[in-house]
Amino acid sequence: MARPAVGTIIRRPTKQGTSFALRVSYGGTKPVIQLGGSWEGWTEERVQAEREYIAAQMARGEWLPPATQRQSVETPVAASVSFQLFASGWLARRKPRVEAKTYADYHWRLRAGMDHFGAYRLDEIDASVIDDFVDGALRERDAIERAAADGTPLTETVSDKHGRSYVRRRRGLDRSSINKVIAGVRIVLKDAQRRGLISVNPAADPECLVSTPRPSRSFLEAEQIEELLHAAADIEKGHRGLDWQKVAFIRASSASNLELSRELGVSDVLVSKVRRRLLWNDEAAPRNRNDIPRRAILATLVLAGVRISELCGLVGEDVDLASGRIRVRRDVTKTDAGERVIPIVPALREALVDHRATHHYGGGDFVFGTRTGGRNSPDNIRARIVAGAHQRANERLADASRPGIGHLTPHTLRRTFASLLAESGVSPRRAMYLLGHTDPKLTMSVYQQVLDLSAEGERTLASVLGGDLVEVGLMLSGRSQNGALAVVNRHAIDTQASSAALTRSQESR
Repeated sequence: MARPAVGTIIRRPTKQGTSFALRVSYGGTKPVIQLGGSWEGWTEERVQAEREYIAAQMARGEWLPPATQRQSVETPVAASVSFQLFASGWLARRKPRVEAKTYADYHWRLRAGMDHFGAYRLDEIDASVIDDFVDGALRERDAIERAAADGTPLTETVSDKHGRSYVRRRRGLDRSSINKVIAGVRIVLKDAQRRGLISVNPAADPECLVSTPRPSRSFLEAEQIEELLHAAADIEKGHRGLDWQKVAFIRASSASNLELSRELGVSDVLVSKVRRRLLWNDEAAPRNRNDIPRRAILATLVLAGVRISELCGLVGEDVDLASGRIRVRRDVTKTDAGERVIPIVPALREALVDHRATHHYGGGDFVFGTRTGGRNSPDNIRARIVAGAHQRANERLADASRPGIGHLTPHTLRRTFASLLAESGVSPRRAMYLLGHTDPKLTMSVYQQVLDLSAEGERTLASVLGGDLVEVGLMLSGRSQNGALAVVNRHAIDTQASSAALTRSQESR
């Protein structure tokens, strides 16, 4: 009869799963050998196999008790657990400790590198494994770009969150994304090193990273800001330019949508929706649902510098037109520093007053909500408002034989606001507060760009802001209007005094 395996299996339920250990008899003692948890790949079969292995070692006289509990845990786990299993457990532990956006970022980084790193044991990952990942990602990116240049782009089938499959172009990792994946691997291996599972973290070596070009951070010049706001106003005017007589004319006409849009001075999309009876169906309440406050939204982004998520979360009581302030609450911003009060410059106030008079939102209503009054989404703002105004602004600039606006995102407008603060004489510390930053270096190095302000550019910028740069700068600095006027008057008096002194000096000669 075969001798039964030595040791008693200890099972402890935890929030993550079952934790396994063995209690054995050795030299009159009963040491406990910690094996690991189900989230690390330990199963009943694997525990039994480890039990048989220890029994065989004891029978041959080769087994020695662990010097410490830590040693007994680390030796079998480090030699057998895969990166995928350990990273899954690490990610599960981080989820309740970090914000949703941070967790999503960790998840993306690990998922992007899991095909390469997942099957390796923790102690097998070294510099060569990381270099292989980098080389493979760069080759894949080059192949995708060459195929696209040849007119035969590579595609892949993916599924969305609803389980629907569709085909899209393959997307390789750029240099910045490769470094982000390596950084994700480094964080996981750092935790493994902290637990004593590995002695060295190879991903911590800076030589593993690839060089990345300095990012080109987009921002707008004064005339581009002006054209963007004019473009938004043009689109609003086109969408508002219908009445019931024109609606009847559209539905009775056999002309194309494009022909009718040119004849009536409205968008062809609006004509199409009217024909399909998506709009203008209730004669008792002829409210045009395309009356979207494009100009007010873009003016708030570029003249108040709010993040797009903050803009979507603004409610009526946050916008105090009487005192000229916008309040960004903690629950709609990224950090504690993001909670702030932003002065409303004259041009922005004009746009917000017009928007309030048109849309009649209440104190608890979203200022820039959807058609049904719900909270708008950043994707909707980008696709329907920023992109449309960008295209129309470039058409206007092309008609005037001026350079168009290149890359444009809501963050472009936020960086532009930071540059406006600098041009208006706002101190870096105050600019840091108005942007919701915690580090003035970020405000100076990343956000504040240098505007090209000629004499004409200064006049355009004053028109965009709705006032003199000195006055607007004092307003943004948080000083009272009386104080601003006093400084302006003092500046004028000093200029006159200097001029008089220069005249007396010339006459004395």
